[in-house]
Amino acid sequence: MKQVLFIAFVSCSMLSMAQNLDKIGEENPVTVTGGMSSNFVVNNSIGQPQFRDPFNWVLSGNVTVNILDVSLPFTFSFSNAGNSYSQPFNMTALHPTYKNWKTHLGITSMNFSQYTYSGLNFAGAGVEYSPEKWKFKAFGGRLKKAIEFDPTANNTNFISYKRMGFGFSTAYKAKNWGTELIIFKAYDDATSLQYAHKNPQLTVRDNVVVSLISEARLFKVLQLKAEIASSLLTRDVLLTDDSFKTPFYSGLVRGNQTTEFSNAYNASIDYRKKAFGIGVKYERIDPEYSTLGAIYFNNDLENITLNPTVSLFKSKLNLALSAGYQRNNIENTNASDNKRWIGSANLSAQIIEGLSFNASYSNMSSFTKRNPQADPFFTQFGDTLNYYQVSQNISSSLAYSFGDSLRQSMNLTGSFAQSQNITGRLDDAGAFGLNVDQDTSSVPVDVYNAMFGHRLQFKSGLSLGWTFNANHSIALGNTNSYIGPGLNIGKTLLDKKMRLSVATTYNRQFQNASLSNHVLNFRTSLRYSPEWWDKKYGKLSMSVNGNFTNRLPVIGTTKNQNLMIIANIGYQF
Repeated sequence: MKQVLFIAFVSCSMLSMAQNLDKIGEENPVTVTGGMSSNFVVNNSIGQPQFRDPFNWVLSGNVTVNILDVSLPFTFSFSNAGNSYSQPFNMTALHPTYKNWKTHLGITSMNFSQYTYSGLNFAGAGVEYSPEKWKFKAFGGRLKKAIEFDPTANNTNFISYKRMGFGFSTAYKAKNWGTELIIFKAYDDATSLQYAHKNPQLTVRDNVVVSLISEARLFKVLQLKAEIASSLLTRDVLLTDDSFKTPFYSGLVRGNQTTEFSNAYNASIDYRKKAFGIGVKYERIDPEYSTLGAIYFNNDLENITLNPTVSLFKSKLNLALSAGYQRNNIENTNASDNKRWIGSANLSAQIIEGLSFNASYSNMSSFTKRNPQADPFFTQFGDTLNYYQVSQNISSSLAYSFGDSLRQSMNLTGSFAQSQNITGRLDDAGAFGLNVDQDTSSVPVDVYNAMFGHRLQFKSGLSLGWTFNANHSIALGNTNSYIGPGLNIGKTLLDKKMRLSVATTYNRQFQNASLSNHVLNFRTSLRYSPEWWDKKYGKLSMSVNGNFTNRLPVIGTTKNQNLMIIANIGYQF
C-alpha cells in the first residue's frame, strides 16, 4: 500500500515540471532546498499623518523538493496583513526528457517563430527531437476552450468557440548554413457553442501558416538570415456565397470570400571583420497579416535598421551606431499614417590604465499624419491634427580609479534630455526633427543632470565616500532645480562577516530660483552573515536598516519627519 501511495504522490507531483529520465540510477536523485525569512518594519511619522502602519511583520519560507530534476516548490507566508500558501500539485503540465527527446503534456506552450506560433498555451501534447544536426518539433491540442454566453454575468465580450491547433517544424543545421520549415494550422469548432451569441465580432475562423527560415555564413565574415511566412486566414467560415469560386487552397483552409492571403518576411545581413562591422535588417508585414498562433500580432508595418560598429586600438576605442525607420499604412489605405525614426550612438574609450570615458546619444522622433477623406460639401482641416514628437538624450561619464594600499575611485557623469511635442499644420516631418518649422508654439522640456563622486577604500575594510549631485529642468517657462552633497562611511568587521555603513544626504530644491524644499536624510545599515561549523547546515543572515528623513521647513517651524527601521533574519539550506 505504501508503494502505491508513493507512486501516486510522485505522479501527481510531476505536473508542470521537467523530468530528466537520464538521472535514474544516479547517487542523489532527490534533493531538498529552501529557506525562511522574517521581516519586521517599524514606522513613525512626526508632524504629518501616519499613512503606514506603525508596525508590520512578515514570516515567509519555501521548500523545494527535486526528484530527477522534477521541482516541487512549496511556499508559505504569514503576516499581520494575511496569510498565503502554495503547493505544486494543482499544476497541469508534464515535461519528461530522455536523451534527445523532450515532451510536453497538459496545459503548456511551445515556440516556433514570431510569424506562425509563439508562446500561446495549448491543452494537448508536444514533442521535440534533436538528433545531431536535425531538430523536429510538433504539437497538437486545444488553443481555446468554448465559453458560452452567461446572461447573469453579461459576458458577451468573452464568448469564444473552441479552437484547435497543431504545428510541425523540421530544421537542419550544418556548419555554415541552416534551414527550417514550419507549418501551423488552427481552426474553430462551429458546433462548440450550444446557444446563439450576440457578439458580432466573434466569428468562426480557420487559418494555416507556412514559414521558411534560412541562414548562411559566408567567408567567415558574412552572416545572412531570412524568414518568409504566408498566412491563409478565413475570418468567417459560416459566411457563404454561391457566386464565390473555390480557390486553389480550399484543401488547406475552409475558404470563402472572407479568406485573405498575406505575407510577412524579414531579412538581415551582418558583416564583421576585425575592427569593422555593419548590420542591416529589413522587415515587412502585410496590412492584413495575422496568425491564430499568437495572442496579439502587429501588422501593416515596415522596419529598416542599420547598425555599424568600429573597434580600434585593440578594442580600447569602440563606436557603435544604430539607426532605424518604421512606418505603417504601407499600402496607403488608412485614414492616418505614422512614421518613426530611432537613432543612437555609443562611444567608449580606455584612455589610460584606470581611466575610461563613455558617451551616448539617442534621438527618437515620430510623426502622425491624418489623411482626411475628400468631401464635396465640407472642407476638413485634417492637417491640424498632425502630431510630431521628438525626444533626445545625451549622456557621458568619466571614471578614474588608482592606488594600491589606498584604493581611490572618482566618477563624473552628466546628461541632457529634451522632449518636444508639436501639433498643427505640418505637411510632413523628417527624421529626428530636422525639417520641422521651429516657429510653432511648442516649447521643449529640457532636463540637465550632473553628479560627481569620490570613494576611498582602505585595506582595513574602511571605506569613505562623498558625492555631489545637481539637477535642473525647464518646462513651460518654469525652472525646477535641486542640488546637494552626500557622505557615506562603511566598515567590515569580524573577518568580513559583518558590515556597518552610515550615509547622509542633504538636498535643496528651488522653483523659479526660490527655495521650495530642503531635505536631510540619514541611513544606517548593519549586516551580519555568520558561518556554521559545517556548510551543509545552510547559511544564516541578519540585517538591520534604519532611515530617518527630515523635511526641513521653508517657512515656520512645522516638523515633517519620518523614521523607519527594518529588521530581517534569513536562513537558507
